[in-house]
Amino acid sequence: MSVGENIKKIREEAGYTQKQLAGVMGVKPSYLSALERGQRRPGKKLLPLLCDALGVDEQTILFGPRERPLRREEKVLLAAVQGFSTRLLLIVIEFAMKLKASGEPLYLAAPKGV
Repeated sequence: MSVGENIKKIREEAGYTQKQLAGVMGVKPSYLSALERGQRRPGKKLLPLLCDALGVDEQTILFGPRERPLRREEKVLLAAVQGFSTRLLLIVIEFAMKLKASGEPLYLAAPKGV
């Protein structure tokens, strides 16, 4: 989902109309509408206001709500591939799929602190 779609979904789940949320944030409803349509992105000053008004963190606005907290293994994987190019990510995914299909167990030690 796009940032705008995330904002709209979270706003609706919180029970706000665009006009109500705009009033809470101190912005024009047209600005909020432009955010939800993807014509604008929340700026550095307004993103915290949006988060406060909706009761969510910035990650939820930018990437959408998570169904559950990330497991330790998922955090390790995300940290390991952070900054990879799309091409390199596809290579890693292909390797992981082949490894899974092989049925061979793989034991890795996760870095400490993750």
